[in-house]
Amino acid sequence: MKVLYLVHQFFPKYYFGTERFTLNLAIQMRRLGHNPLILTYDSKPSSRGRQLTAGIRAENYEYDQLPVISLSSETRSVSRMIYDLRIEAAFLKLGIREVDIVHVTHPMWLASIARRRKLKGKLPVVLTLTDTWLLCPRGQIDRKFRFCMGPLADGGCRTHCIFKDRSQMLSRHSQAINFLGIADEVVTASRFTAETFKRNGWDGPIKLIRHSVDYRNIVRTDSDPSRLVLVFIGSTSFQKGLHILLRAMQKVRHSEVALKIYAPLKDNPRYAEKLLQLVQEDRRITFLGEFSLIDFPKVIAGASALVVPSIYPDNYPLVVLLSLASGIPVIGSNIGGIPEIIQHGVNGVLFEPGNSDELASIIEEFAVNRDSIEELRAGIVSPRRSEEEAYDYERIYEKLIARSSRQSTKN
Repeated sequence: MKVLYLVHQFFPKYYFGTERFTLNLAIQMRRLGHNPLILTYDSKPSSRGRQLTAGIRAENYEYDQLPVISLSSETRSVSRMIYDLRIEAAFLKLGIREVDIVHVTHPMWLASIARRRKLKGKLPVVLTLTDTWLLCPRGQIDRKFRFCMGPLADGGCRTHCIFKDRSQMLSRHSQAINFLGIADEVVTASRFTAETFKRNGWDGPIKLIRHSVDYRNIVRTDSDPSRLVLVFIGSTSFQKGLHILLRAMQKVRHSEVALKIYAPLKDNPRYAEKLLQLVQEDRRITFLGEFSLIDFPKVIAGASALVVPSIYPDNYPLVVLLSLASGIPVIGSNIGGIPEIIQHGVNGVLFEPGNSDELASIIEEFAVNRDSIEELRAGIVSPRRSEEEAYDYERIYEKLIARSSRQSTKN
């Protein structure tokens, strides 16, 4: 079986949740004897690779022994609408054939390709919703970084959306519903994401398949008994809430607390400057930059807890699963898919999103009462393995390919 994966960005330059999900799934498909091919896009201008059409280039490479084709533009790209005919035209020049199924793990930039393979090649299409970009190009965040309920459910985005008028917004929404209808199977990892799409005009089925962990780079670790060690791992996007954590640390008076921050500050210089102002000369806080997943055991070693202070509702954050798989409890915002993973008082604790006072109180409590951390560690149940998630998707692939074959035979 040859599976074409479409993802908006990919390793090694981009390495967050959706990219990790795509990588893990493709690796498992290869182990199951299938032939995955990853097609991605780089929104930053590039002169690498060969020219396909005016302004669009393609670069072939391998990552973790997986074949990857990366499309890019010679000028900076901005993605607002669902379909991009320039990229569809460039894709035709690649001459990719003998694909059995298309799996879209993120539709940004590449939705037109899936639509064409479905309508012209009659190939089955699987769509995994890893966020809410289909509903909103800002990820349902208005200009003031407030979460809205979507183009149909919340009139606020009519005022704060990047589009100039309601007709543009509804035109994009119409494209989104069209694309959802193209997919033979729509999947997501969280009930929150499924409910958000149903609230915004999608009345078709959405299958729930929980994300998983590739245990190749996981080692269960013990916490440092001498102090409370907190870890933040993520991007420097405002919605990840790192500023909330730093404000909380300003209110924590206990000295035996350490915060290790693994985040690429260079990706968001303005926000990074504000973060550094919050830290000032607090020696308890250390910025440690980026890291490779292969080093995750070193990053999480000795940690007492992972902190996920998101002010935006994440779908089903993989970093939470990685932490639990390593035996580390999570202090997380009670928002989005996080409370579907974290049971308050069992394998972690939840706090009100954006509430630095409540977060500071939790940190102080753990600093004083270390036994409470150990109680949470004892309540952790290891997340399921990536092999299990792959089997779920393999069954979907086989079902859809068989159905497509029967329909072709009838015709």
